[in-house]
Amino acid sequence: MKVLGFLVVQNGVLIAISTVMAKLLKLDRSLSATFQNTIVLNNSGNFGIPVSQLVFHQQPLGLSIQIVVTIFQNFLTNTYGVWNFLSAGEKKGKVTAEFLKNPIIYALLFGLLFRSLDVPVPSFIWNPFQNVANAFLAVALLTLGAQVAYIDFKRFPSLLFVSVFGRLLLSPALAAMIIFALHLDGVTAQALFIASSYPCSRNTALYAWEYGHHPDYAAQAVLMSTLFSSVTVTMIVYLSKILF
Repeated sequence: MKVLGFLVVQNGVLIAISTVMAKLLKLDRSLSATFQNTIVLNNSGNFGIPVSQLVFHQQPLGLSIQIVVTIFQNFLTNTYGVWNFLSAGEKKGKVTAEFLKNPIIYALLFGLLFRSLDVPVPSFIWNPFQNVANAFLAVALLTLGAQVAYIDFKRFPSLLFVSVFGRLLLSPALAAMIIFALHLDGVTAQALFIASSYPCSRNTALYAWEYGHHPDYAAQAVLMSTLFSSVTVTMIVYLSKILF
């Protein structure tokens, strides 16, 4: 419950801060949605889990917390993130209908239901799903790579560096303050602090492309934040050992 409490508070504050920043920067609704998602949503799955496996290889609690963070981020991406993009679109009267077409929401609900009731999924259904799941990362990175191929590396908008700053530095700074306020310590504090520093979620770029909200900018944010994270995440891991 402490971990979930931290995640709700941290992401709630990030949503509020990114909304205020977008208004102060006078961004249009489409760019604002992409900008906010680059700051709030992070790559907690294929980036965060390997980092946690490396840092907490002798402390399973750290990896367990990262799994909770990943599940929470998936839920946030497919609720807040998708709603953010849809509400910025032209079909404002059909936002709810479009939102309910997202199959991942139902997959999450059924997963929780089957898990809580201890209902096994039949193998003839589970095995094809598992094969599709195994291919997801490769397909997602291939799609992102196709977007990156069209990026103009000679011209990066100044707003991009605000996104990178917000995701890589503002987020962990905010996390540290919340951790101290909640009196968390030890591996729990370290895992949450590190989890807050991961780069922009690749799903932000994929959904930006899907809904037509500045996909180039979203792809640039994912690329640049991932590159800079090699330095910043290393610093955060080091600081986590000192602070907590």
